[in-house]
Amino acid sequence: MTRHEQPHSGTLAVDTEPPSYYSAINAPIDSDRLRPPNPEHNQDDRNPSNQPTRLAAQLDLKILASEPVHWPTPIPPFESCCILDDRFMLLGHAAHGIQALDLTQTGCKPKTIIWIRVRQMVPIKPCRVVLMLAGRNKRVRCYSIDALLRLCYAIFEVDWATRCDIEHDVPSLTEWRRIASQSGKAPEDESEEESWPDIERPQPASSATRLVLSSGLALKQHYICNDVVLQEFYYKFPDCKDVMRLHTYQTNAYVFVAVLQRDKIVVWQQRRRDQEERWRLSPFYRFKVYWIPAEPRWISFADDRITLRHLLAIFSTEATAIGLRNSKVKTVPIDPKLQELYQKTWLREQYDSQLDLSSNGNDANASSTRSRSLSSPHPPPSPCDATSLPPSSSFPTLPSSTTPDIQWTSLIQLPFYPTPLTTSLTSDYSNPPSYDTVITSHPSQAADPVALSSTLSPQLFFATLCRQSYIIDLSGGLFSTLVYHWTHEPQHIEFIQLADEDDWCAVGFGRESVELLHMRTGEKVHRIMNGVPVCYLGRWDTKHAGKKKVKALFWCCATPQDNAQVYMLQGNNV
Repeated sequence: MTRHEQPHSGTLAVDTEPPSYYSAINAPIDSDRLRPPNPEHNQDDRNPSNQPTRLAAQLDLKILASEPVHWPTPIPPFESCCILDDRFMLLGHAAHGIQALDLTQTGCKPKTIIWIRVRQMVPIKPCRVVLMLAGRNKRVRCYSIDALLRLCYAIFEVDWATRCDIEHDVPSLTEWRRIASQSGKAPEDESEEESWPDIERPQPASSATRLVLSSGLALKQHYICNDVVLQEFYYKFPDCKDVMRLHTYQTNAYVFVAVLQRDKIVVWQQRRRDQEERWRLSPFYRFKVYWIPAEPRWISFADDRITLRHLLAIFSTEATAIGLRNSKVKTVPIDPKLQELYQKTWLREQYDSQLDLSSNGNDANASSTRSRSLSSPHPPPSPCDATSLPPSSSFPTLPSSTTPDIQWTSLIQLPFYPTPLTTSLTSDYSNPPSYDTVITSHPSQAADPVALSSTLSPQLFFATLCRQSYIIDLSGGLFSTLVYHWTHEPQHIEFIQLADEDDWCAVGFGRESVELLHMRTGEKVHRIMNGVPVCYLGRWDTKHAGKKKVKALFWCCATPQDNAQVYMLQGNNV
């Protein structure tokens, strides 16, 4: 795709070989493939070979933006993104700053709105803020969602009165500065917030827009909208420099933010106001500081289905669960069954790798033999000649070295209760079949066990060890014997829902690949990217029937055709 072509969409194409960077989006949309399967004509669905095709047809892949890059160092220029008002997409560009894209306008190109580098964006809609990991020193900035939205509406010349949530408006600069002055205090200082004078509901702003692009000595290039510099509606978290990563967790009353630094994890909290005075803002308070011995590979929050309990810090050698209240550290053990599965999978991987090398070498030798026989006057040796037998080195052998030490990559709390094949469930998460089922079943077929109810089981997690993932609990117990095997070690993992509410796919973002695995069966659905630099940008969360759902995932890749493209992977369930 050249830079002058318009982005288009298509269903995922499934092949036996990994596709190139553009093969997944060049296929035309087939409406028949997007329809749910007909129960009366499901003979093809029973065929396991057709399963990846059926699953891939439930996903849509689109290109949202494209810009030129320069080889031989094709680093994806976009580093982060977020969605505002279910319409505008903010993109963090490494060189051009924060760019906005209107998803409702066909052929729209990103426009720079704030000239600062942003490496991560986390929108928190109930608190009307967007957290950004920005600037040269990687500081945490807290921007006003309404100020950013007002700027986007003005840039794309859209009437401000047509926004989705008309109850909110840009706060006054005085109120915003008061919130910024309270940021960083201890949680017990919240009593001061109650003593503040009553805040009147902000009045609707004028629909007329005067937008001016200006620059000066004190500020970089910036926009002035109706005599207001909207990019000034932000404040920085105190004592937060050189931040590696942000992770958030929302409850009914509070929002928690984990800020990862080199030697510590600082947890911040903010009171939610969306249930009472929705227009009233609240500052972020420092909740607690957790000192760590080394920089972890991954951090996240974990609950027990009722209350937020732990902060997970994943190192290469171990996975730890830190108690939020008492700071007690608990190491997540590795189940012996998991170790056995890991070793078997690793040995099979080494065997298959040697088998592929042997077959490739034999093909090369056969082609060279045929070329020599055509140029030589002597006849080829007879089949019974001993010299015609392949050498013993051509046969694959099991590796003589032992299995390498298991290294952790990530540990993620599952946003759903998995429903894998019942035959793969371990004894801790299944019950024997009922007596009636055993009596009525055929003698030659064993009755499947019954899965344990989600209300009786503890919280489950997706544990990734190098290139293998398993479903476990915090005590290390193995939920299922399914092995989710990745072609390349994933740097980030997300989950996307398919047409069936209980059907999910795990999406792994590697350094040079994007891969989809089916959660129910563990089989590979598709590998979208292969051999090109990839950068995960973010996801699009929506609410449906009171539940949060992942509507789409975004990433950027640099292609050999001197283009950097922003992709959106969307399930057709929302």
